[in-house]
Amino acid sequence: MKVFKGSNFEIGKLQGEMYRENGLSLDKVKLNKKILNNQLEVYRKYYPGLLEELKGISAGGNFNHERILQVYLAGEIIWYTSRFKMPLSCTIFGIQNDNGTYVGRNLDWIPVTEEVMEVYKREGDGCNHFIGISDMLIGSPKDVDRKFLFYDTIDVINDKGLFIGITFAYGNTWSYGLSWKDMTKLIGETCSTVNEALEVFKKTPLSIPKNFFIADKKGNMAVVEHNSDKYRVLFPQNGVLIQTNHYVDSELQRVDQVLKEVPHHNTYIRYFEALQKLNWNKDKFKHSDVIDVLANPKSYICQNDEIKTIWSLALDMQKAQYWLYTDVVDKKKRQTLVV
Repeated sequence: MKVFKGSNFEIGKLQGEMYRENGLSLDKVKLNKKILNNQLEVYRKYYPGLLEELKGISAGGNFNHERILQVYLAGEIIWYTSRFKMPLSCTIFGIQNDNGTYVGRNLDWIPVTEEVMEVYKREGDGCNHFIGISDMLIGSPKDVDRKFLFYDTIDVINDKGLFIGITFAYGNTWSYGLSWKDMTKLIGETCSTVNEALEVFKKTPLSIPKNFFIADKKGNMAVVEHNSDKYRVLFPQNGVLIQTNHYVDSELQRVDQVLKEVPHHNTYIRYFEALQKLNWNKDKFKHSDVIDVLANPKSYICQNDEIKTIWSLALDMQKAQYWLYTDVVDKKKRQTLVV
C-alpha cells in the first residue's frame, strides 16, 4: 500500500513523480480559462491546501502547471457539461441494531477499473490521516492506455473513525465549487464526526451533483444529496439508511434526471432490494452479513455487465473494523484495512 506523507506540496510532489514515471502526458489537455479562473477563486477560499498539492504535482512530474490545474479544478465541470449517458451506479447502506452500526458499500464502474484501482494511505501534516480507495479517476478504458490516472478519494476512512463515500447523482445543475473528490478528501482531513462533516457542507460549495454517505465511530450516519445549487440531508429511518443513484428527498426528486437520461437505470431496484434484505434480518444483522447483501451475483446490487462491482466495503463503525473486498463477482478477496 502506498503511503503519502508530509506537507501538501511534498505529497503532491510524490504523486507527480509517480505520474511522470508512469508515462502520463498532458499534451491533449485543453484549457478553459473561464472555468479555470473561477475555480481557482473557489479553491483559494475553501481549499488552499489542494492548490499547494497541485504545485507539488507539477514540480514532481515537471508538468505544465496550468494543465494540472485544468485537470483537477475544471475537469469535473467540463465532464459534467458534456456528460455521456451511462448507467453510473453505486450502492451504500447503513444499518443499526443492538450489535452495532454497519456500513456496506459497492463501487460499480467500468470493468477495466479492477486493473487500476488502488488503496493508499495519506498522512498529511496537521491533518487527520486516512485510507483512501481510488478508481484512479478513470473515465473510460482509453485512460489506461494514456496513463491518464490520478489518485482520487472515492472512499475515505480516517483515523478518527469517520467514513465518507459517494454515489453518482443525476441532478440538473452545476456551479463553481469543489469537486466531489476534494470534498471527500477535505472532510477526511478535517472531520471526526458526522456533524462536523455536515458543517463543511454548510459552508463549502460543490461543483456537480453527487450523493455522500457519512458515518462515524459513534454510529451516527447521514446522507447528503447534493444538486450543486442546494442539498438535503437524510438520516436513518428505523435504523436503516440507503443511497443508490436517485434522490430520495421529495424536493430534489423534482429535479432528478436519472430516468430521463438512462430510462433503464436500476437505481430504484437496487434501493428496494437493499431495503428488503436489510429489513429481513435487521435485528440480528452483524458485520459478516454485509457482504451477503452486496455480493450476490444473482442480485441487482452486485453488477457484472457494462458496469461491474469493482470493490465492496464492509465496515463495523463502532469497533473500527474495516473490510475491503475485491474480485467481488468471483472470489471475494478480503483484506482488513488499518488506518
